[in-house]
Amino acid sequence: MPLRDTSNGYGWLSIALHWITAIVVLVLLFVGDTISTLEGDERDDALLLHTSIAITAYVVLWARVVLRFVQKHPGPLPKQRGLFYEIGKVAHYVLVVAIAVMLVTGPLMVWFGGEGIEVWDWLVIPSPFEANFAVRDALHRVHATSALVILILTLLHIGGVYKHAAFNQDGTFSKMLVPAKPDENRDASRRAEADRGTPARAAHDEP
Repeated sequence: MPLRDTSNGYGWLSIALHWITAIVVLVLLFVGDTISTLEGDERDDALLLHTSIAITAYVVLWARVVLRFVQKHPGPLPKQRGLFYEIGKVAHYVLVVAIAVMLVTGPLMVWFGGEGIEVWDWLVIPSPFEANFAVRDALHRVHATSALVILILTLLHIGGVYKHAAFNQDGTFSKMLVPAKPDENRDASRRAEADRGTPARAAHDEP
């Protein structure tokens, strides 16, 4: 079962993290946007739900971010090459960075507001900082801006997926459903290395 990404596709690990992150982020965006429309106990309940979901999925979301920068973005399929592929690749990285910013600013925003982070009424993560409402407000602006960036890019991403699936039919959507086959060049290199007993460079790494 291919877990790692290949030169032009995703493995099961990336696919699983993609869909888990997509669901979590969309729920967080919805709940987070709802908070500002509520008051009193309803607002507190929505805030608790928002922070609890975020903290519960915190490690998974960071794994999504780190994995993408470690494994890099897979190359295009034969029908994907061109300007729109490059634009989509950049948008993908911006989306991942925006998620990372949310993961950093969210907890800091709560802590600099002089509060601990409540998680499902199970525990409270106390603040290691003194309250500073000027910093809290600045973090809130960054957090809100990142949320808007994620929302816009997600809508564009969904539109792009529909375009590729309905019109281009170039395999873009299936890349996030079915793991790519292992790289033939990489496998050949490994076999050659095993036969010779000396390190061999993968064909796709040659100048």
